[in-house]
Amino acid sequence: MADAPEETVLHGLADTALNDADAPGPAIKALAHLTGATVVRLSFRAGQTMAEHTARWPILVIGQAGSVAFTVGDQTTTLTPGTAIHVEAEVTHALTATEDSALTLVVLTPHTK
Repeated sequence: MADAPEETVLHGLADTALNDADAPGPAIKALAHLTGATVVRLSFRAGQTMAEHTARWPILVIGQAGSVAFTVGDQTTTLTPGTAIHVEAEVTHALTATEDSALTLVVLTPHTK
């Protein structure tokens, strides 16, 4: 069995072109399943939302393109390129794109070998 690579390079994190304008929600694409993390691209068209939900593991959400309102409780943070938010596991949150946008979601899974 071959050893796992020591590094993984990911491309397309800021790509907003994958989402169908008529889709009810964002395009979601898993980019990598890594030791301790899963990396996912979320691509939104302006006005698309992700209704309130929770994640099983802590998450880090990074703005890559556009602008997304990210709400946790009564606090809303605007995710733009260079802005990130960390949310603990099982905390309810929701997202609304105010323009065509892309986010990188890093699901911080338990480290296992």
